[in-house]
Amino acid sequence: MLSAVCPAAGYRCIVIDGLRLNLFIGVLEAERRARQEVAISMYLMVRDCGPSRSDRLADHVSYAEVVDQLKERARSPRHTNLVETLAEEAAEMALADGRVESVIVDVRKTAIIPEAQGGVGVVIHRQRATAPAPR
Repeated sequence: MLSAVCPAAGYRCIVIDGLRLNLFIGVLEAERRARQEVAISMYLMVRDCGPSRSDRLADHVSYAEVVDQLKERARSPRHTNLVETLAEEAAEMALADGRVESVIVDVRKTAIIPEAQGGVGVVIHRQRATAPAPR
């Protein structure tokens, strides 16, 4: 997984680190027949505005909602060929909360190459699309 991500001044980073899920993923025929473990880490960048010292969950982005969506995705019988596709899906889940301005997603197959202790996969960085500037 990625080492610690340091948010820019005025931001906070919501972390999901090494969530391990079993799902159907891969291009090989054997990967279509059996679930395999992936590890997903996500870093959600949120601007510090509003009641940052609040202890009310409603005032903050909840990692639990994204984790629940990822778990639901893993329970699905749907097959995905590429870790890149799964990473894009995870990024969309995070960006669905309008307070998340950008997200870094790290998706790795944990057992496909035994010599790769941390797994193999992809890391993507996605930002919320901004409206075009007025002319």
